[in-house]
Amino acid sequence: MRWLIALFATFCLPALAADPVRVGFAAQAFIFTGAVDVGLENGIFARFGLDIQPTTYGGGAKLHGAMIAGAEDVAFGGGSDYAFLVKGSPERGVYGVVNEPFSVVISAADPAIRTAEDLKGRRVGVTTTGSYTYWFAMELPHFRKWAAGEKVNPVSIGGSLSGQTAALLSGQVDATVGDLVLGLSLQEQGRGHVVVNAAEMVKDVISSLVFAHTDFIAAHPDVLRRFLAGVHDAIAFMLAHPDQTARLTARVNGLSESVATRYIAMTEAGWSRDGRMSQAQLRATAEAIEQAGLLDSVPDLAPLTMQGFGPAGP
Repeated sequence: MRWLIALFATFCLPALAADPVRVGFAAQAFIFTGAVDVGLENGIFARFGLDIQPTTYGGGAKLHGAMIAGAEDVAFGGGSDYAFLVKGSPERGVYGVVNEPFSVVISAADPAIRTAEDLKGRRVGVTTTGSYTYWFAMELPHFRKWAAGEKVNPVSIGGSLSGQTAALLSGQVDATVGDLVLGLSLQEQGRGHVVVNAAEMVKDVISSLVFAHTDFIAAHPDVLRRFLAGVHDAIAFMLAHPDQTARLTARVNGLSESVATRYIAMTEAGWSRDGRMSQAQLRATAEAIEQAGLLDSVPDLAPLTMQGFGPAGP
C-alpha cells in the first residue's frame, strides 16, 4: 500500500514550484551575465529549485535604481557600484564573481588611436555616470600619469554591445570603455581594435560581483544561498568546459565562435573560484571609488558586505 501512495504522490500531486529570483545585470557583458547564462543553459539553477528571471539594464545607475525600487532581488554589477550602497541603496555585496579587470578594455575604430595617450581630450563612451566603465575612464589619467588637466571626456552610451558599437562606428564617441568581447569583435571584423586593457594597470579592484537586496536577504536567506551555490557551480562548469562555454557565449551574444573562444581563454584567470572578496580587494575598490570622484572620501565597504551566504561560508 505504501508504494501505491508514493506512486500516486509522484504522478498525481503538483510538483513544488521553483523559488523565483529576479536577477538584474548592469550591462550586456559576459562578466555580468556569463554565470547565469551558463547556469540556465545547463540546468544548474533548476537543480537548486530556482526560477531565474533575468533583466539587463543600461548601466549601473539604472540597475541600482531598480534595486532601490524593489524590482530586483539580486544584481550583477561592478565594484564601483558600491558607491550606490554608500549613498543608501538597500543592498549588500554578497559574492565576488570577477575579482580582476581582465575583461575591461578601451576599444577604438580610428586607426590614429593606438595608445592610451592618444585618448587625451577624446570622447570616450561609458555605460552611465558612476558605473565601472566611468570609473576606469576617469582614472585613466591617474594610471598613465598624465599632466594636470589632461583627461578624457566620458559620454554615456548605455550597456548594450549593439549600442556601444553603433556609437563608436558612427563617430558619436572616439573610443569606448567596455567588455573585451567588443574589442575582439571589432578586430575580427577589421573595424576597430583594443587600445588599453585594464588588467595592465589595475590590480585587486573588483570587476563583477553579486549584490542582494536587504529585504531579500532578510526574507529569503536560503534562496540566496541556493542562488549563490548555483553561481559557484556555473563558474566551475564554465572553467571546466571552455569550448562549450564559448559556443554558448557566441550564440547568446551574437558573436563568432572564434571571438568567443579567445574571450573565454583571455579572461579565465579573473573568475573567482570561491566568491570571496578579500580585504585588499575591498580596500582597492573603495579607493578607486574615491579616486574617480564618485564619493568624497574612501568608504568602508566592510559593513556593506555580507559574504556568509556563498558556498565558502563566512
